Amino acid sequence: MCTDIKLLLCDWPQCVRRWLPWVLLFAPLAVSALQLPAPDSLARNTGLRPQTVEVIEPHAATPERPVRVAYVGVPIRTILTEWFGDAWQAPNVEVVFLAEDGYASAIPGAKLTSQPAYLTYARADGKPFELDNWEQRERVPLAPYYLVWDNLKTPDLQRGGSSGWPYQVTRIKLRQPGDDAALRLPNADLETALGMKDTEANCLTCHHLRGFGGEKFPEDLTLSLCRWTAADLQRWIFEPARFRPGTNMPALNRAWPDEERRLVAARIARYLNAIKQSDPKVCKSASAGQE
Repeated sequence: MCTDIKLLLCDWPQCVRRWLPWVLLFAPLAVSALQLPAPDSLARNTGLRPQTVEVIEPHAATPERPVRVAYVGVPIRTILTEWFGDAWQAPNVEVVFLAEDGYASAIPGAKLTSQPAYLTYARADGKPFELDNWEQRERVPLAPYYLVWDNLKTPDLQRGGSSGWPYQVTRIKLRQPGDDAALRLPNADLETALGMKDTEANCLTCHHLRGFGGEKFPEDLTLSLCRWTAADLQRWIFEPARFRPGTNMPALNRAWPDEERRLVAARIARYLNAIKQSDPKVCKSASAGQE
């Protein structure tokens, strides 16, 4: 019988199924993120039969040149229920997929409930489990896990591009409603409030702001904003490579029309500038520290 919280993260699936729902209910801070087991353990211990899912690969495709790839994995809904019970399906809960480099992809539980997604760990054709990320000019490994969506059966998913397709996933955690309280600005107008949501979806996967978001870069965006004017920030968000050739920062979703991309970039810049203006002492302290 497994009763030690340390074993909760390694001796699974029996311990996870038996104890995790109670841990989340009575001590939600006890488990910050659940470490994923190796792919062979995932298939063996869950008893799930691996499935093949063919997708239009958003990291490799362009609107003019769709690229199809077939992956092998298991339905994420089944895995989440095995680990978290029904907690991941509670209203407004987000499931956060954490990559080994600190990238964090937060996906609404409601979307994972309604749309077909798979936690994959191999290509069906036996080729290396990697992809060509043309926009970031690199060939990247996907292991240990890559979350993919069946966008052939659900074409609406193609419009989302590569958003919500995290790779090199090593951990999963739940994000509760209200966890983003530090990002909210009092008396924000509608455009600024929408900009906060756009920032969460498009920026806080890699970056973190006021302690909330991804772990890929050490500096909080609050400090980074001090180095940007409002106009330059908006241009940078819209087309980073044009503003700074050679950057690894991707542009906003290229599956969107340019008009929509400009609108989202403007809203993000509006929100981030409101953050900077809400606490002018931060930039003054940053300037003083550089002198």
